[in-house]
Amino acid sequence: MAVIGKLDSLASLFSKTQELENLYTYLKQICDPKHPSCQALLQRQASSMVKELGSGMCAIEIVYSPELGTLETHKECVDFSLVVMGGEILHLADKTDLSVLTPYNPEKDQETYTHNSLCYQVPLHAGMLAILFPNDAHTTEAKKPGLIYKVVVKVPASLIKFKL
Repeated sequence: MAVIGKLDSLASLFSKTQELENLYTYLKQICDPKHPSCQALLQRQASSMVKELGSGMCAIEIVYSPELGTLETHKECVDFSLVVMGGEILHLADKTDLSVLTPYNPEKDQETYTHNSLCYQVPLHAGMLAILFPNDAHTTEAKKPGLIYKVVVKVPASLIKFKL
């Protein structure tokens, strides 16, 4: 199930491998208003930009005003979704509680689902990270009108070493 919290509070999860430590460094930089990466993101208008981070990780830096989207899951990657500025509502459910809308497409690494009463909502604000695993059907919508500045990093599931 998803892991959600403040980036700084989740820091220990990134100490398992060098790849995850590099990911944490990138996420810290993109949240630091003094860092050039954050400044560049905050100066953009509505758009998205893809940045390769190495080790198969890909960051999508996004400036947008989200409307409620379609719930989706991924088999090959884990989404690390970090709000840099603004707020959004994460809609989340275990995919086994949902009806498939669009079957898995390996080219997009995506399967979509219909919303139902088992979906729940989690408000996210600046500095919050949602780590979304293959069973976590997810989408977002705006918390209030205006642009959201965020980054979604697609991390190969093989790089994740989370154990309780």
